[in-house]
Amino acid sequence: MVFNKRQVKMKKALRILLCVLFCVYCLALLKFLFLDGRYCSEDTVLFYYRQSNLIPFRLVYDYISKLNADRINPDIVIRNIVGNLVVFFPMGCFLPCMFQTCQKFKKVFLICAGIILTVELLQPLFRVGFFDIDDFILNLSGACLGFLFVHLPLVKRLLEKVNLYNQQTY
Repeated sequence: MVFNKRQVKMKKALRILLCVLFCVYCLALLKFLFLDGRYCSEDTVLFYYRQSNLIPFRLVYDYISKLNADRINPDIVIRNIVGNLVVFFPMGCFLPCMFQTCQKFKKVFLICAGIILTVELLQPLFRVGFFDIDDFILNLSGACLGFLFVHLPLVKRLLEKVNLYNQQTY
């Protein structure tokens, strides 16, 4: 494919915009995950690790049972469950568009799993939250949904048209 100067400039500008958006997303993610006023007064890091949830879907089940018993505000349930899905959705979208080596599901899955696991392990260390396997599962599911969104035929064609996604063959 031959590009004229205008197309090359446009492609470069879009790539720069994509990089800027990714950096803004990463900074917002750091702020949301570590600096958003959730600091607790408990002194020991061990306390935070003891409070961890290692049972898959325990928190989700808790939310649903409290919701059915009318003991919790539905907004809290939606914010926590949907919020955990949404927060890493952009990561699943950005990675295959920014890095040609991240166009396979397995690669994006492993990278996102590593990032999310690191976040979950660091939150108790910095005393800004607890390790929660449900958060890990929901965050990773959101990243996977983001990856799948980018690979929807209509979205993929649009991204290829503006040169933000070039399918790598290997």
